[in-house]
Amino acid sequence: MEKTTTMDKKEITHLQLPEWHKLAGATGWSGTFRMDGPGYAEITLLARSDSHWSLPDKESVLLTLEVDGEYNQTVVLFYGEEPFAYTRLLGRLEAGEHQLQLSFSGDSSPLAKCAWIKGVKLAVIPEDTSLGLIYRHAPVLYGRNLQDPFESRYTDTPLLLIYRMEEAPSGKLLEYHTIYSHEDAGTPAPLLMSKWGRLTDIEWTYRVLLDKTGEVVKAEYQARHHETKEFAGLTALGGHPVLQSATDNGMVTDVPVSSYRFLLPPVYHWKPEVEPRERAMDKYPFTYQLMAWELLRQEAWERPCNPDTIKFTDPRHYLYVQTSAQLDAAVAERRTSIDIKVKRRGDKRWYSSSFNDCRANGQRAAYDGPYPCFATTVKMPEGCFLEELEEVRVVLLPGGADEILVKGLKLFYLTELFTPGEALELANSVHLTMQVPERTIWKADAAYVL
Repeated sequence: MEKTTTMDKKEITHLQLPEWHKLAGATGWSGTFRMDGPGYAEITLLARSDSHWSLPDKESVLLTLEVDGEYNQTVVLFYGEEPFAYTRLLGRLEAGEHQLQLSFSGDSSPLAKCAWIKGVKLAVIPEDTSLGLIYRHAPVLYGRNLQDPFESRYTDTPLLLIYRMEEAPSGKLLEYHTIYSHEDAGTPAPLLMSKWGRLTDIEWTYRVLLDKTGEVVKAEYQARHHETKEFAGLTALGGHPVLQSATDNGMVTDVPVSSYRFLLPPVYHWKPEVEPRERAMDKYPFTYQLMAWELLRQEAWERPCNPDTIKFTDPRHYLYVQTSAQLDAAVAERRTSIDIKVKRRGDKRWYSSSFNDCRANGQRAAYDGPYPCFATTVKMPEGCFLEELEEVRVVLLPGGADEILVKGLKLFYLTELFTPGEALELANSVHLTMQVPERTIWKADAAYVL
């Protein structure tokens, strides 16, 4: 976040328990905190559990969080025995003392039996600050219940809320995007890697247009079939708009029907003109782990890895690529795709992000989304590393604009722990046309060392 907004957040309580406090059965935890003025309260729990997102029927523990004796939300503990900081927004609260209650939920994964907490941190964001404006419109999201009353405890769980901000003639536009651990429908896993450069699902969820006084002029959400609908729902937890996970590919409705909900704080200001949304994942590397752990349970991984097939394999065998395709404003609406080709030292072949413009299940493997900055991956042989890269080429694929500027490059592999490893970042750019559709954007010299 920018300095102008991080200064808007004030820590009011940071409690370190003398030992790990167990939450199981009827044994919970309670505490109090005081706010000097009204504002948006944010809680961070240092917690661990006997669950793990990679384990069938033991994916997560659900903690029930109450504020002042009323249900506030559910916290999904997905990181297992390792301590993890779970940050949630409690909503707008008045000044004064408030009571917190945490308890183990019997709706946790069947084989998960307990959790522990060690730290509780509270912060407040005053209403009259720039960050307060961003927090004010963050949506409450009710968990999915399409096939199971508590689906979000084991699949497609919300991980992060990010936002973009745009000045508008009438005032300001705020748009919130949710990062989910995966999507059970929509783009299949093999194409997710080539088309989007990840296994997570990132969807714009809620958009609000404000006038110059900060009042809502128009509010919308992304409904089933990617349809934009006007928000006509309720608010909760001090005025936050209420939405419901409605599909197995990240769409929502403004009619809540499940019995559990989340309120994620907007933790990352995404600027689409200069970076892909995946930069939020880079900043919060646990998102890569969750996507890998979920697919470990749900998808058959190709073993051994064969770079010649589009079949999904271990996420650590892909080279992760972030770049941008800049179009002339006159043709910006034309979906234009590029291919990323990679060569290793001592290897004569080129590896393609789109499998040489492959089509599968009626979809193009190459990225064809609406944003200029995007991510993709290149399926590589097992055991590759950045230092052996020799050359990266970009190819303008047919069917879109006749010319394009490809600008910027970020390359990395995942570590053994499924987190982003050291990256190679470059500001290089190349101009492609249909007459010269392929050019080198980067080539290592003999002395190249990461």
